[in-house]
Amino acid sequence: MPQRLSAQDAQYLHLETPSVHMHVAGLMIFDPSTRPHGPLRFDNLRALIERRIHLVPRFRQRVVEVPFNLARPMWVDEPDFDLDFHLRRSALPAPGGRRELADAVQRIMSRPLDRSKPLWELYFFEGLEDGHVAAMSKVHHCMIDGISGMDIATILLDFTPEPRAVDPQAWVPEALPSARDLMVDAVRETVTRPVRTGVEVAATALRAPVIALERASHLIEGLGSLVAAGQAPRSPLNAHVGPNRRFAMAEAPLQDFKEIKNALGGTVNDVVLASAAGMLHRLLTRRGIATEGSVLRAMVPVSTRDPSKEMALGNQVSNIFVDLPVGPMDPAARLHAITERTRDLKKSKQAIGAEAMINLGTWAPPTLHGLAARLASRSRLINLVVSNVPGPQVPLYMDGARLVLTFPLMPLAETCGLSIAVTSLSGVMGFGLTADWDTIPEIDAVADALLASIEELVKAARA
Repeated sequence: MPQRLSAQDAQYLHLETPSVHMHVAGLMIFDPSTRPHGPLRFDNLRALIERRIHLVPRFRQRVVEVPFNLARPMWVDEPDFDLDFHLRRSALPAPGGRRELADAVQRIMSRPLDRSKPLWELYFFEGLEDGHVAAMSKVHHCMIDGISGMDIATILLDFTPEPRAVDPQAWVPEALPSARDLMVDAVRETVTRPVRTGVEVAATALRAPVIALERASHLIEGLGSLVAAGQAPRSPLNAHVGPNRRFAMAEAPLQDFKEIKNALGGTVNDVVLASAAGMLHRLLTRRGIATEGSVLRAMVPVSTRDPSKEMALGNQVSNIFVDLPVGPMDPAARLHAITERTRDLKKSKQAIGAEAMINLGTWAPPTLHGLAARLASRSRLINLVVSNVPGPQVPLYMDGARLVLTFPLMPLAETCGLSIAVTSLSGVMGFGLTADWDTIPEIDAVADALLASIEELVKAARA
């Protein structure tokens, strides 16, 4: 049945402009030599998706706007769903290396998704070196966050070379709601939801006043932390973002990150942030920018997803804002500074405040919600995004072909020209670096600088 987008999901629709495309993506590289039934071809992938697509019903739904923008948009079944529209086939030019693959990926990331169709595409690349093939999922951010995207990957992937048997199911789409139905439902929700929520809040306060007061205290503390953060420092990463993207990839053993955090303290995510900070130091130095005592602010998504809601699409995420030291300093000292900062941020309840700010759109009229989202996006609140989504640490296969590497891709904000995303799968941390074409022309050097920063931390851990 039709379902209304959450305030957080709708926000990603509001943020989209001709230059800022709000899709996320995942690039997966496979070795077909493990496949028991011969090479992995496009037709094999299509058959796999056709058998399993019923496991993700949202992939056969599209977004419809409510007349006069009376409420947030709705998810409805697409009566003319055509799988062939969403599956794309491509071959890389010789020699089929990292640069050729990155070129293809960045062109795909530079194109928006068609809003009149279900908001996803899946690309199949042939002609990679070493006989490998690749698949790239491209999905609008209003459909998924990092964790739910990982859940979707587990539908495409198996734990053994022999694919698990999944019986396809017939699909009969529901009739599209009429404009009148959409308007009546919007008015009903506008009237009843605040009353219903108020009753629920009052009931919770009466049942458990201590818990209610604690929640209110955490919210106030979190909002205060956000206000105190203020604007991010000026940096060359903050410029007007155009429609074209650059992409680079890098990978390192997950064990290195565990070794670093075990020897020097912090968490794996702190090590990721320290690696990014060391990379930023190298990037700024390369551009002749003095970095002594400087910091740059990273927005770091934090999942708020309940473990019981695996496979539930949509976004359940908040953010913390971490000031990364990017001046010349010992790598261990850089990690210690970040570890201390993230520990303080967790105590400050900043993520709770950020989540509350996002969910204010639940009550705001859609026009005002969209305006507020765009104004926030245009403000210099952050310098870059750094996102880390852990995955299963076991071998994975797609229709028998072993997954070798995976690299995530994040969208950019209107004034933020770089995002760094990392996924750990099967013992490998795969970094995807997405940048505005004009803001970060040296994207390959950025990837090299990231690897140099990681190696610097490894040496410090082993010293």
